[in-house]
Amino acid sequence: MSLKTISFGHLNLVGRYWNRYVVRSGSGLVYLLIALIFGLSVAQMIIMPVEKMMEQQIKLTGKTNPQEINEAIEGIGLPIIEWVLGTKEQGDAAPGPLLTPFGQQVPSGPWSKFLVKDRPALLSAIFLVLVFGMPFAISFLAFNQVSGDIQSRGLRYLLLRTERSNIYFGRFLGSAVFSTLVMAFIVATITFYLGVKLRIYSAGSLFGWAVHGFLALSILMLPYIALCSMISVSVDSSFLSLVLAKLTIGGVLLFAVVGKVAWEPMIYFKFVLPWGVQNYLLHPELIYSGGAALACLGYTTVFLMLGYYRFETRDL
Repeated sequence: MSLKTISFGHLNLVGRYWNRYVVRSGSGLVYLLIALIFGLSVAQMIIMPVEKMMEQQIKLTGKTNPQEINEAIEGIGLPIIEWVLGTKEQGDAAPGPLLTPFGQQVPSGPWSKFLVKDRPALLSAIFLVLVFGMPFAISFLAFNQVSGDIQSRGLRYLLLRTERSNIYFGRFLGSAVFSTLVMAFIVATITFYLGVKLRIYSAGSLFGWAVHGFLALSILMLPYIALCSMISVSVDSSFLSLVLAKLTIGGVLLFAVVGKVAWEPMIYFKFVLPWGVQNYLLHPELIYSGGAALACLGYTTVFLMLGYYRFETRDL
């Protein structure tokens, strides 16, 4: 196994072709629909109560009061986000590490207040849900990177023109680019709607936090795509690849949460995947958000190299 066979020209060619193929294929369209429906539905559920609040204000006073709406959002949203993140603000006191609902230790700093007061609270709530839910959707895009061609023996014809490394990494990059474009469209649509329809946040704050959320979601998808790459090269059936990807992504979190009931340390099993670090991508302190991003890139590298080793050594 050697990475010396990688050609950037071939990577670019394979990646661009795979990107176009994914758009036309059933798996790419299914992922696109699921990601759009999930992302926009989450936004609608979170934004709708605020729109109704604004309508009531207009009926009573003839106009909207953004300050009152923001105060209402903060009052309702802060306890919920504190519960999700496992933080509870206690003035300037720092009582030490706290546990999330899943047992994760986090610093007791102003994380929740940062998301609700210092950044657009509605966008923060949407990002938290997307960070949790998008890993379940990504397998619909990335499950069939190689397994279908292994099953049909089609890779033998491709290997006459390029090396295994270019096929493997090129298709990973093509899937990552497609996922990033979908994340950009979802975040841009939600941000544009918040800015044009609600008009309770400044354009600068919306844009800055939207960019942060987009980068967080894009980086978060990489290790899950790499995991699907590893599974895809290990089996000869695209359907089995999808099932194993779903069971692995959801099973790790479920096993950790359920196992914690019987044995407390089982909660750390979630660190097999980025479940244990991904919320930190939205942390206000760079040491945590940057550390989470580096951790996601570390997971990506490990899964990619394990998958590449399997791909290079297996019979096609």
